[in-house]
Amino acid sequence: MQKDAKKKKSPKTKVIKKKKNTKPNVVKLTKPKVEEKTEEKLEQDNSFVPFDISTSFDETIAKEQNKDSFGIENISAQELLENSINDVPCLIPPIFHKVGLAALIGSSDTGKSALLRQLCVSVITGKKFLNWEVNPTHFRAYYISTEDDKTAISSMLKKQNKQWHIATNKMDNLIFVFDTENITKRLELMLIDKPADVVVIDAFSDIYSGQLYETNKVRECLNEYNRIAQKYGCLIIFLHHTNKRSDELAPSKHNALGSQGFEAKMRLMIELKKNALIPSDKYFCIVKGNYLSSNYKTMAYDLHFDENLSFSSLDTMTSFELINKEKSDMDKLEQDYNDAIKKREEGMTWQEVANSLGMPRSSMIYRLKKWSSHLKRLGKPISIEFDSDNINTTINDK
Repeated sequence: MQKDAKKKKSPKTKVIKKKKNTKPNVVKLTKPKVEEKTEEKLEQDNSFVPFDISTSFDETIAKEQNKDSFGIENISAQELLENSINDVPCLIPPIFHKVGLAALIGSSDTGKSALLRQLCVSVITGKKFLNWEVNPTHFRAYYISTEDDKTAISSMLKKQNKQWHIATNKMDNLIFVFDTENITKRLELMLIDKPADVVVIDAFSDIYSGQLYETNKVRECLNEYNRIAQKYGCLIIFLHHTNKRSDELAPSKHNALGSQGFEAKMRLMIELKKNALIPSDKYFCIVKGNYLSSNYKTMAYDLHFDENLSFSSLDTMTSFELINKEKSDMDKLEQDYNDAIKKREEGMTWQEVANSLGMPRSSMIYRLKKWSSHLKRLGKPISIEFDSDNINTTINDK
């Protein structure tokens, strides 16, 4: 009986031992064994790719998921060298690049908004902008207006169209946006729904809530717009103001209001300056162009701004240096002109007039002719007419 009892107990003990041994299964899978199994599996299974610690987690995940949800994809130097791109693509060759950020700066009441509206109309219609051809893809533009409401825009567009003569049904692709709440999200949704070639933001200081002199915050704001421009393949142009003393200074990228961060982020910056002597004329000055040679950044394009708020090219250019000095030079021309007329009325010959002004007769003729041309442009009466190098006057010319 005792032997039978022992025989019955022994199985119970074995069962208990099995429970104790099998309960902590995790303990049996020690670290070395796991590593051995993993190494064996790596040798046999070529489909397994270990995580590369030199690569960020987000970048690794992005490779496995839809790239569009992670912004702009990385591209190797080989791909960049082997593609078909030789020149930077332009929306308005050679001035305005096709993708990225640009800015039009200037003091108040120079016609900046009118010029940018005209640019948008050229993009959607395919017509020349000033004297430059346009190269749009979508023939669509978004104009985000923070300073003028729909009533003001309506009035100004009608006035400008007196000069353009564009059928209203051809203007459907120029879309004005007046609500700037969550503007970056709104802009992305619009570009997803209807892609555009250009987006104008008028004005930068209204969509940026920080201090203009905080470089890091300015760049952080602009980085978001640059991401949008790159992702959706469009040009975003900011209208921005210049500092108070800029009218007295030569054209410069440093005239922009605020920190250097704004200027640094722009690939193209244009300053629109007033002509101090002829209010209806403006200077279109390229003060920064990362994709342009230095030749474009020393001479201003002379523009005329008419009563219908439209710009046209005068087909002339003015050196940046002369823009700053022009007022004093023209003041001296006016003085010489008036002195010459007065002395002539007193009975002097033209040679005597030239001698009294302390200059050769040919130099006097040149200066009088220049001021006379200026008066003609202003629509004012003149006292001297020119026939080649000879002077004819309305007053007793001998």
